[in-house]
Amino acid sequence: MKIKAAIASLAFIATVPSWAFTCYYTLAKDNCWKAYDVTVDVMDGTTGAILTTITIPKGELWSRKEFSCEPLQVLIYSARFAPIFWEKDKGKSYPSTNSWPMPETIHPGDSAWNISVCYPADFAAVPMPPQATNSCKCDFSSIPQIPPKKIP
Repeated sequence: MKIKAAIASLAFIATVPSWAFTCYYTLAKDNCWKAYDVTVDVMDGTTGAILTTITIPKGELWSRKEFSCEPLQVLIYSARFAPIFWEKDKGKSYPSTNSWPMPETIHPGDSAWNISVCYPADFAAVPMPPQATNSCKCDFSSIPQIPPKKIP
């Protein structure tokens, strides 16, 4: 009986991520998308599992969300917007143009990693809104820095 309990305990420990770490996903949308809700699923690039979902509502230009990540984990993203402006865009999502690998190790003093992404620049084949101009850009300079966490 003690052996079964020990094996069950080891199996449980083996399934719990031992390297879980705090990540922040900072999403900015360019000024041409201010009149739209933009939602992004952050996914594990290996399993496809959704790690977190973040939305920037109409009228806002950025949002940030905390989630758990791991060293060497690769992240991919999928975005969608609302309201749609062409019927052919209904139900569509737009994949990230790149994958983002997390660092190999957690260095002393690291309290979190931040991933900054621009919509639509970091996503593939996103149509431009009808009112878009040639001066569309994400402005990361107006987004506050993440204060360092206190590590006990």
